[in-house]
Amino acid sequence: MRPNQVPAGQLPSAFFDLPQPADFRENETRRLPLTADEQQRVLDKASQDKYTHAHNHWYRWKTIEAMKPQKVTAQQMRAWFEREAQRRLGQPYQVDDTNREIVEALCLYFAEDPEFEARGFGSLNKGILLRGPVGCGKTTLLTIFSHNPRLPYAVHPCRQLSDEYSVKETGGAPALYDYKHLIKIPVGKEAQFNYRTHAGICFDDLGTEDWQAKHMGKTLNVMEDVLCSRDDEVVAGDLPRYATHMTTNLPFNDMEIEDEATGKPVIVKGIESIYGTRCRSRIRGLFNVLTFPEVAYDRRG
Repeated sequence: MRPNQVPAGQLPSAFFDLPQPADFRENETRRLPLTADEQQRVLDKASQDKYTHAHNHWYRWKTIEAMKPQKVTAQQMRAWFEREAQRRLGQPYQVDDTNREIVEALCLYFAEDPEFEARGFGSLNKGILLRGPVGCGKTTLLTIFSHNPRLPYAVHPCRQLSDEYSVKETGGAPALYDYKHLIKIPVGKEAQFNYRTHAGICFDDLGTEDWQAKHMGKTLNVMEDVLCSRDDEVVAGDLPRYATHMTTNLPFNDMEIEDEATGKPVIVKGIESIYGTRCRSRIRGLFNVLTFPEVAYDRRG
């Protein structure tokens, strides 16, 4: 059937000025000429049918598109962040010179804006590692952003992982399984997470967990194991790098500081000492490091 041809049987007889039965003659072409009025009526009907078909195609497309992760701009992400912060904190989030650049970077990152890379913050293909002094707002920021309308993730304290590993009845390797993989979003909850099917994880406060957790006599550096396993998943193509985030107060290398109580120098262990050179290398591959300035004050005060 040609594109402009109307299927037989779809037009009612009222569309045509039919000849009287006595005047009708069969012919081999099985066609009768149309009057000008008939042609106009047929064209009007075909035009309406074409619109109906096009509308149906559009509506199905619109429905499917609406159930895909939607893009947002950095400005939209900032507006979302301010609303979400107000909702979670019960007051506006205070932006100042110690956190302004961090907030801007996170809005660019979670909007997947190329400006994040252009400004030298890192790669959109890596996760976020927030570092800074105690109480400067690392956990608060990444908790607020966890339900962002583009790249959602869950937040789990590192202490929780080592505690779960150590539980006699339910601990051990099986307790860490879910932390080494993408989180599947429950059916029916997709709309809350911008129609993503899976979410990432943010490990909060690296270094505060038990570095030598024990289960049934087996000792394990839980976070070293989990981070290296997630990196293995990345290499295997089963986990995007941007699905892992983290916060920490730890330096990367051991550093000497003055003990406030005694005034004597003490050594603060760094990430490489605690988790090993191999894990430290993998952290470089997994994360963009965003560091608060040393003058960032304790916002809990």
